[in-house]
Amino acid sequence: MSMDISCCSPKNDSTKEDPDSEDDIYERFASTEDALKNILPDASKTDIEKYAQQLEDVENYDPILVISPNYNWIHQHSHQNYQKIMNEFATNGLQQNRRDKGSLCVFHFADVTELYAVRRNIRAIYPHAFFDPRAQPQQHPIGTAWVLYKIGMRKSDYDADECFFLLP
Repeated sequence: MSMDISCCSPKNDSTKEDPDSEDDIYERFASTEDALKNILPDASKTDIEKYAQQLEDVENYDPILVISPNYNWIHQHSHQNYQKIMNEFATNGLQQNRRDKGSLCVFHFADVTELYAVRRNIRAIYPHAFFDPRAQPQQHPIGTAWVLYKIGMRKSDYDADECFFLLP
């Protein structure tokens, strides 16, 4: 029985040419810090580093909700009301813990079910934080919701959830 070892020769090293190798897959995604800079463009470098550190303990694929504030909403309803609602995102359904480590913008959830259950609860308590396209005069949502998943130690995938702050 002869054994074909041609696949083991250096010239056929598939990891360098294979676009689906593990290293190449992770390169397709933004670093967690770059994702946070894009999501929170007004945040200071110190805050971005703090938020990235906050995400160090998050397991891969656990959802993170990042809320970038809508300053029009804050001017209309006050910064104190904004903080009150962000505190609700941090604590809703929890006994004594926080899911944001005090950041008021980066929230870690155990799973997607918990994330959207908290949204439903807050929508019932604070409907003025959500956008109703039928309302007159036109109103603003409290912010933009971004859902971020860590897919590796330092890489993340993220996108804005355009319907998160939309009333049904």
